Amino acid sequence: MKNERMGVYGAAILAAALAAACVDQPSRTTRDQSEDVAKFIKAAPPAKIEHRLDADLDGKIVLLGYDVDRAEADPGDSVRVTWYWQVKEAPGSGWRLFTHLMDDKGRSKANRDRAGEIRVHYQPEHWRVGQFIEDIQVVKIPNKWSSPEAELRVGLFKGKERMTIRNGPDKGESRARGPRIKIGKPVEVVLPSINVPFVTKPPVIDGAFENEEAWKDAAHIDAFVETLSGAPAKRATKVLAMWDKEKLYLAVKADDDFLQSKYTKHDEELWHEDAFEMMLDPGEPNKDYFEIQTSPAGIVFDSYLPSYRKNQNEWESGLVVKVKLDGKLNDPAGEDKGWIAEMALPFASLKAGGTMPPANGEKWRANFFRVDATKDKPLYSAWSAPMRGDFHALDRFGTLVFVGGPEAKPEAKLEKAKPETAPKAKP
Repeated sequence: MKNERMGVYGAAILAAALAAACVDQPSRTTRDQSEDVAKFIKAAPPAKIEHRLDADLDGKIVLLGYDVDRAEADPGDSVRVTWYWQVKEAPGSGWRLFTHLMDDKGRSKANRDRAGEIRVHYQPEHWRVGQFIEDIQVVKIPNKWSSPEAELRVGLFKGKERMTIRNGPDKGESRARGPRIKIGKPVEVVLPSINVPFVTKPPVIDGAFENEEAWKDAAHIDAFVETLSGAPAKRATKVLAMWDKEKLYLAVKADDDFLQSKYTKHDEELWHEDAFEMMLDPGEPNKDYFEIQTSPAGIVFDSYLPSYRKNQNEWESGLVVKVKLDGKLNDPAGEDKGWIAEMALPFASLKAGGTMPPANGEKWRANFFRVDATKDKPLYSAWSAPMRGDFHALDRFGTLVFVGGPEAKPEAKLEKAKPETAPKAKP
């Protein structure tokens, strides 16, 4: 993506899908004396706070500290934490609380912004001077949590603005560090791997791959999953892959009842509407890589990244793509069913990433993504779920194994690709 884009595809994703982002939603009631919240609003601070912070947020709110019911948990367990807030000055309209769940590398993996009665009924925009707020949250550790630690961080936000901590242990930051929970049994994450067969007769790139003989032995990827949870995707996406000495061939079939993409120029920000994206990391893993997208309109975005998120958009992939629609693009009243894209990517354009074409048995780290603009909110799915709001999560890429080329041994065609295991985080 363009450099400014990457948090995951701009504000649309941040607002709609990114679990590590702040969820800007109104509280249900403005009555601080309602039965739901009155018991959490105090006239004096608690007599004892287990973990003292005294974090001063913009001179308006003080996070006095927190209590937590456990220091260790397993994936799927819940942790009960009580945050103690003091109101020195009314924050004003629009201010909300956020809670980020971080892994041991400081990456936001999920948010718990709306967990707890205060978050639902009495957000900071309604707080009054002199109040002390007991903000109780029950936070579940995701079932597929793979980090040896989970850390909670909290703060106040309004739109893209956050209050800054003026004094306290996290001075200068925009979120205060809460409890660190040791995860007793981190889940081992197995990343997908697939053999990509060599072909002697290349396909015709015309957007109609389903009845073409050339594709019958291609590798099939049918199980796309949600990017943040790893759960099965709500919309079906199929990817076929094969190669010859000159090109990597891909075919994509995407079920879609709302075909939407108004972009018409090369390298426009396709990811805000319907798009298919491939990330290719040939050569040394997790170093330089390529990002290539296409839309239902057949428009291409391509970029070379010499390092993480350092896009060089002047690079050209030479991708040839043809699209076939089952429906009508950008017609809200239409009865859409999906779209197909057939692609041919020249290996010659990828020389910056390693020796081309790939050798027999060579492995590339790679991932495939789908952005699906619905009438409600975007849906994001992937071959290998990044499990965080970052399509550039290189450590979560799957593996393409190039097999069956002219110099390959006969048994190489039959060898089953072994799943890759995600690198284990150091404690």
